[in-house]
Amino acid sequence: MSNIVVGIDFSKSSIKAFEYALGIASVTGLDIKLVYVRKKRDVDTILPEGSKSKPTSVEKGFEKLINKHENSVPGNITYRILTGRIYEEITNLAKYTESWLIIAGAHGMSGFEEFWVGNNATKIITHSNKPVISVKKNYNIKAKPVEKIIIPIDSTFETIQKIPFTIEFAKHFKAQINVLSLYSSKIKNIEERVDSNTKEALSLVIKSGLRYINEKAVTDNITKTTIDYAEKRNADMISIMTEQEFSSQTVLMGTYAQQMVNLSPIPVLSNKTRLVVPREAVLE
Repeated sequence: MSNIVVGIDFSKSSIKAFEYALGIASVTGLDIKLVYVRKKRDVDTILPEGSKSKPTSVEKGFEKLINKHENSVPGNITYRILTGRIYEEITNLAKYTESWLIIAGAHGMSGFEEFWVGNNATKIITHSNKPVISVKKNYNIKAKPVEKIIIPIDSTFETIQKIPFTIEFAKHFKAQINVLSLYSSKIKNIEERVDSNTKEALSLVIKSGLRYINEKAVTDNITKTTIDYAEKRNADMISIMTEQEFSSQTVLMGTYAQQMVNLSPIPVLSNKTRLVVPREAVLE
C-alpha cells in the first residue's frame, strides 16, 4: 500500500472525505492523493460551497487546501487534475498507483445523488478493485476516527471476503470488531450457512488478536438491522461487500449495499466482491 485516493470537487461532502482521509493518514502514515476530474467542456474554475469569494482556479484551490493541512499528517498530500469520466479516472489512478483505498463523500463529486440514480458513486464502488470508504458530509469526525467496526455476516459465500481487509484496517487503530450474525430466514440450510460463516469470521478475527464480540439478530431487513445495531453500539464504521444476501448473482451492486451507503449515518467500507466457488460445488 502506498497512498489513499480522495475524489474531490470542493463540495462540502468531498471536503469532509478529505478531512476523514487526514485522520486515516495520520495513523497509517500513507500519502494522500487528491483527484479532481473534469470533462473536456468544463471551465477550469471552482467555487467551494458557501464561499463568497470569486471563482478560483482548480490548482489554487488545491494549493490552499494542501497548505492548510499538510503539516497535520506524516506523509505527503498531492493532487491530480484529470480529464474524463469521474469513476474511470479515480479507480484507474487508485489501481495503477497501488493505492490502499479510496475515500469519497456520500454526496458530491458531481454525482453523488440520493438513491444512486445514474451517479458516479455506484460506478466508483462497482468498478474499483480497491476498497472504498464513503463518508456523509454531516458526519462528525472523531479525534480517533475508528474505534469500533461492525462486520455483518449473512448466508452468502462472499460475506467472508471482507474480513481480511477489515482486519488489516482495524489493526492500525486497534479497533474492536463486532461480528453481527444476521439470520434473515428460518430455513435450516440458511441458518447453518450463517453459523458456518460466523465461525470462519471469528476464527480470522481471533487470530488477528483484535478485541471482538459476536452478537446475533433475526431480521427481515438486514440494512436497517445493521444500521440500528451500529448506532446502538456507537460504532464508527460498517464493513460490507458490494454484493450481499439475495444479490450475489447481480452484475452491479446489490440492493443491500446501495441502501447501506445511502442510509448509514457512519462511514461505510465497501469491499469488492470476487467470484467464488460455493463450497458445495467443490465437494461434488
